[in-house]
Amino acid sequence: MRNAISFFTLLLLTVCLSAGSAQDKPMSANEARAAFDKADHALNAAWAAARQALPETDFNKLKEDQRAWVEYRDYLARSPMYTGVDAQGDLALDSPAYLEAAAGLEDMRSEWLKGLIHEWKDEALTGYWTDSYGGSMEVVEREGHLHFVIQCVRGPTSHVGGLSGIAAWNSTIGWFSDKGRDKDKTDETNLSFILRDKKLEVIGANTGYYHGARAYFDGGYVKVKALDAKAQAKIVKAAKSGEVPEE
Repeated sequence: MRNAISFFTLLLLTVCLSAGSAQDKPMSANEARAAFDKADHALNAAWAAARQALPETDFNKLKEDQRAWVEYRDYLARSPMYTGVDAQGDLALDSPAYLEAAAGLEDMRSEWLKGLIHEWKDEALTGYWTDSYGGSMEVVEREGHLHFVIQCVRGPTSHVGGLSGIAAWNSTIGWFSDKGRDKDKTDETNLSFILRDKKLEVIGANTGYYHGARAYFDGGYVKVKALDAKAQAKIVKAAKSGEVPEE
């Protein structure tokens, strides 16, 4: 796999995925319950704000996506492999390991929901995006191009991936190709970017060269924060070089 994801990035993304992945000192039962209750309260608040802000048809679509996300949360947070605990079978919903992991995942989803309804003063796509399923993307929009770095950690076994490049951008549609980047690579990799209702939908073709077995880049990404000038310069440099940056 070219552009291997850095150790720092893997660590950062894994922490973003879950506060409950294997740690040297796991939370106590009371700490895990408190962390989950706090995250759950924030998620409910973000959900209520989305329900108030979105048109009924859009919110109905979001409800379907939220049901799928809840299944994803429990699939990961109940996995002994994901949480790093020694257990047979799925973890109980009241176990400290589940509560701790679920809290981290809910924090990520809350940010996604808030980003979905946030009104950015700068309408450019420049910013940090997440799909709330373990995928993140940094984008700098300049002169009809998207300079991007996309990275992901997927599934309980933490399959990782990373790809950077420059996509042509035309209003709401973007297209990336790695053709000619590596003379030893025979299959062309493509990413399409489609902007719909504040989501930047990413669809990939022949992307396996850049990620592990299940670490797909596809997803509905939402802008959750801006990028300062230093961060933008770093992303542009990485996109031009085709290398995923290391910290």
